[in-house]
Amino acid sequence: MNVLARGGGMLVVVLVVVGGTAGLGALAGLGGTMILAALTALFCFIAANGGPLGSDLKVLAVFAPVVVVGAAGPRLLGQVSHAAAIALLVVVVFAAALLPALGARYVTVGLGLGLASVFGYGFQLTGAASVAQILGAPALAIGVVFVLRLLQGVRDPGGPTRAALADALAGPDRQSAERAVRLWLADRPRRWQARTVAAGLRCHGTAAVLRDRLRALDADQAAEVTAVLDAVERELATLAEAVRPKTAPKLAEIHRVEPRGTLPGNTRVLVDDLWTAVDAVRDAVATRDESLVDLPHHLVRTVLGREAAGALSWRSAQLRHAVRCALGMLLAAVVVAFRPGDPLTVSFLMTTFAIMQPEWRDTLAKVWQRVAGSVAGAVVLVLALWLLPNSALLPLGLVALLVGFPFMQAQPLVFNGCIVLMSVSVNAVTKHLDPGATLVEYVLLVALAVAIALLFGFAAVPGVPKPPLSQRFADATAAMAALLTAVSARLKNGPGGDPREVGPRFREAVRAHQDLVKPEPGTRAPDDTRRDAVEDSAEGLRGLAASAGALLRRGTGSAELAAFTEETATALATGTAPPDRPDLTDEEERLLADLVLADALRVSHGRTVLTSLMKVIHFPARNRDNPNSTLNG
Repeated sequence: MNVLARGGGMLVVVLVVVGGTAGLGALAGLGGTMILAALTALFCFIAANGGPLGSDLKVLAVFAPVVVVGAAGPRLLGQVSHAAAIALLVVVVFAAALLPALGARYVTVGLGLGLASVFGYGFQLTGAASVAQILGAPALAIGVVFVLRLLQGVRDPGGPTRAALADALAGPDRQSAERAVRLWLADRPRRWQARTVAAGLRCHGTAAVLRDRLRALDADQAAEVTAVLDAVERELATLAEAVRPKTAPKLAEIHRVEPRGTLPGNTRVLVDDLWTAVDAVRDAVATRDESLVDLPHHLVRTVLGREAAGALSWRSAQLRHAVRCALGMLLAAVVVAFRPGDPLTVSFLMTTFAIMQPEWRDTLAKVWQRVAGSVAGAVVLVLALWLLPNSALLPLGLVALLVGFPFMQAQPLVFNGCIVLMSVSVNAVTKHLDPGATLVEYVLLVALAVAIALLFGFAAVPGVPKPPLSQRFADATAAMAALLTAVSARLKNGPGGDPREVGPRFREAVRAHQDLVKPEPGTRAPDDTRRDAVEDSAEGLRGLAASAGALLRRGTGSAELAAFTEETATALATGTAPPDRPDLTDEEERLLADLVLADALRVSHGRTVLTSLMKVIHFPARNRDNPNSTLNG
């Protein structure tokens, strides 16, 4: 029932976006291109949701010209040169596949841009269309989505940011933590939210270290620490609910649970640090200092730019995925060129684009969903052709479409089966085609799309080895250690140092991070526990890169902050525990140190989990200063 409820809400949204845009397109005289406008609006709406209102509108405004070019350009060029049209389509698909390198927020942006361009190229218009109509269709789609997104979020523009903060505070995982930080940076960064993010990450990082220690404690000590961790989890859940509303509710005092017995090592110090971080979260949530954090306006753009620079390297897994997507779409478009006027062209192209994923196991999952759904839909349609008259095909296709939408996200297999019914039935009736032959052609085109997607999804890049998990982890941590060492040197020596020493470190760190989370197709897929540890560490490394950029923007820092940064770099390089946060007087430095410590703890925790899962694991690090050094997990 929950799935149907969520799907029913999605169906309403789809009907409003698609139906409203098609109606406005008809009134505006777009003719047959009103369908192009309606579907482009749906793809843009996917890309324009995922963050606070201001950030989503900015993303939509920035990518609006690209969407117009992607959706209308290949079709217009096709009237002059098929080769030029295919070339532009391939370029747009390449850019769409590369966008996720900028972060999780741009996954839907890339998906929306790619779907809009592929649909715009492959959709068969009814009748002729002028240049103004073809250009006006995506322009109208963007305008409609802009207005709908504005109406959707105007009552509470910052709601998604607070919801992401609450999710990260209550249930720590990689997606929620990264989403919270990115939305906070994309929105107008409030000081209380910055303090909540920093203290919350410290909480979860320290709690992860304490959980790792449970296996080294005796039964009584483990029970005492577990009681502390459970109490902290309850307090954070309560504080998370207080973050969600626009105004802060009245909060009760934190009820501390202290261990009664003696604890080995610095375990008690960690417990005290944990409760101190919880108190910091409560203070931030209760006071809600709405003043803006004094971050440079170009900080986010700088971070994104450095991530993009890291992606534009032949050693970047995301770049190689984009190249494979472009080559796959090139082959699919060449196949389409030999079948002019085929109404199933758009289904073939969109299936090819949808199946190819950055990670090969995701590609396999898409293949299974598409193949199994298509076979199931084909079986149902064969039964319908046997039992029902041809006049029932069009209603059957429309009903299948309405039934399938609630299952689009929860049950893609069901959705794909319904798409088969809709596509074959509608095209057979409206184009006066034999439904049986159309079904056979549809199944064959799906099989061809799967073959193309698998061919380029698994294709290896000549001359580029497939590094194992241990090597990728070692490269990523070593590159980040080198970056933090360079940043520490700049903090000590001031901005007069050589910036050419830092720039390459940033690019290497970002590239190694991307390779860690996006392994080359054909490498062994890690199990769930290893994958969770790697992804958690990767988000810690991403956070350290962002903090490194913020530290550089200060130009100089206190000797304590510079030393702390250098000690953090040493901990990453040697696999030892992160250092304690120094007692800093400057509030901004305390915030940056909190963020650095929280992310370093996440990396340390991930390394500990990976080490515990492998009897012997060596992380050979490529260190420019000492090429023979190794990291022992």
